Amino acid sequence: MTIPSNSRFSFLLSITIFLSVASAQIYDISIPPQGNDSYEYADFRIVINNSLETIRGVYFFMHPWHGDSRNIVNDDMLKALCDSSGFALMGAHFDNMHMETGVGDAVIDAMNGFVEMTGRSELSFAPFFINGYSWGGQFAYHYTIWNPDRVIGFITQKGGYHDTTDAGDAISVPGLMFIGEEDLDYRITNLTRIFLDHRPFGAKWSLAVEQGAGHSQVLDWDFLNSFFIKSIELRLPDSAHSSHPVDLLSLPDSIAWFGDQSIWKIGSYECFDGIVDSSSWFPSRNVGDGWQNFVSEGVVEDTSECDNLNTKPYRPHYTFALKKPFPNPFNPTTTIRFNAPVETRLTASLRIFDITGRLVETLVDGKMELGNHEIIWNASNQSSGIYFVVLHSKNIIQSQKLILLK
Repeated sequence: MTIPSNSRFSFLLSITIFLSVASAQIYDISIPPQGNDSYEYADFRIVINNSLETIRGVYFFMHPWHGDSRNIVNDDMLKALCDSSGFALMGAHFDNMHMETGVGDAVIDAMNGFVEMTGRSELSFAPFFINGYSWGGQFAYHYTIWNPDRVIGFITQKGGYHDTTDAGDAISVPGLMFIGEEDLDYRITNLTRIFLDHRPFGAKWSLAVEQGAGHSQVLDWDFLNSFFIKSIELRLPDSAHSSHPVDLLSLPDSIAWFGDQSIWKIGSYECFDGIVDSSSWFPSRNVGDGWQNFVSEGVVEDTSECDNLNTKPYRPHYTFALKKPFPNPFNPTTTIRFNAPVETRLTASLRIFDITGRLVETLVDGKMELGNHEIIWNASNQSSGIYFVVLHSKNIIQSQKLILLK
């Protein structure tokens, strides 16, 4: 490939190819600062499943300050999520989260560089879903403010230096904000203030407090993934062209569910009996259920009921369920229970991952028999620690945390 001499693209590594269920390719690119840019470095890595006919978007994950999230492209769980959703998966390593430094432009340039490397013209306009932890979460929020038309949704986890000024059109972008109950006060105050300042103006954001937690990454992937899946389901148009930007769909309040921050009750747009302006906003009941379970640690199941309204009964959008393993903590065996409904037959996988995202063992991979299932996982050859069992079918992913104590 010949790169024009005036290009700001600097290609790093040769393409790395790996094979899994379907082949995928990993690409690296570096965007050096230009002109008045004040960042020092901006390095990107993306993985694309070759079987995807069209890339619908990019799941962009960012680590904390001084972190390097480029190895996220090796995370089997997120790769499966992206593959089933038609997304590429991307991580980055750069030294600044402020858009005025030029780092936002570097993201755009990186995508254009990936077009040259891959021949995938849709990457020029592919929208982002951004999930960031700490400093990375601040980047997710700042990028959304800077370029809201290209962000499907964002997750920001426990940062303390988010821009507290007017968020502009970013209030129309679904956002999931996390704080830790035992985190430092300035981090709690920073995000709480932003949330409360913008919700009265219709910000489509939710604030989730993790009880008993400090400045740690959120690992409730059921909740995170349900937010991602619903956001792309509602905001991506049925068809998109590779020759121009994607016109993301706006979300009316009439579809919303709300969550009371103090008592954790949730309710639909028609039925919610709390104070809407200070309550969390969800794009669906399923996301609201995930929020309620997360913030209450599973002890609250309280929903506002409509009076004299002819509402349809709620049916979850998923077609199977992964139940809590037992015993848990365990040593060395635990029983993993899940069910597949009688009205459908599923092709699914059930896999074990360690806390780094490394695949440990595949328990099921293929057609799933109908009804209730129990599988015993024997972890006698594994070290003590935290693991995750992940049930995956089509665009649905459910997970449960496992604690092995030896």
